[in-house]
Amino acid sequence: MSAPGGSAKPLSQKALRLLVTDLAGKIDRLEQEVEQLRLDNSNLRIDNQALKDEIARLKNLPPRPPFKPSGMEKATQPRPAKPGRRPGRGAKRDRVTREVTIRAEVPAGSRFKGYKTVVRRDLVLVAEVVRYKRERWLTPEGQTLIAPSPAGTGPACAGSASPCTRKAR
Repeated sequence: MSAPGGSAKPLSQKALRLLVTDLAGKIDRLEQEVEQLRLDNSNLRIDNQALKDEIARLKNLPPRPPFKPSGMEKATQPRPAKPGRRPGRGAKRDRVTREVTIRAEVPAGSRFKGYKTVVRRDLVLVAEVVRYKRERWLTPEGQTLIAPSPAGTGPACAGSASPCTRKAR
């Protein structure tokens, strides 16, 4: 290490120790000075606010609302668990209990385009939700063919229970 000031002479062990202790002392003094300046700044802020409040009082302005803690301190601490409370279930969704794929009769050369899905809820001793995946095909002529709906699942069943219900066997 070379001496401060840019000279090219290396420092001796003794000179390095002296330099480090001198720098450590300066750092301690600067830390004390910074702490004192922070304290002075805080006191000046309090005095400044008191003067602003006095000016507002003399001008007959409404007083400043009382300072309330923001609650951020509480948010960082974990809340104790309340006994007996469980999180909500969320949105109710029917689970599909059976999935049936219905094949379509299509001419040769047709391209498979996915499924047209129909969901039907039956009540047979237990609730059963069935997803019918009706095949969709695109013919070479450009026509879309969809597999027919199974009996009792067509548009006549939408919104009505009587024609689509069946007795338990």
